[in-house]
Amino acid sequence: MRTPSRIECRDPRSTAAHPAAPPRLGAGEAVVIIVILTLAAALTAQGTPKGEVLQLLATAGVLSVIVVRVWSLAPLRIARFALSAVSPA
Repeated sequence: MRTPSRIECRDPRSTAAHPAAPPRLGAGEAVVIIVILTLAAALTAQGTPKGEVLQLLATAGVLSVIVVRVWSLAPLRIARFALSAVSPA
């Protein structure tokens, strides 16, 4: 007797949405993470205080989130944001 495949085990009457898998890291994002961690390790090995290294990691994390968010915006939204930031209120 053969084991049913995963496709055969699904209930065809099920209409519940299956949760999407979280997006995976791209190659560029993985490289940035590796570089940041390598830099932190090198600074720690050189004798930089741990507090300063943690500040560096926190700042790098915040900057990476900002860059990814801006990178994903449409060009017109970026221009509108830049103009609103530069123009006086």
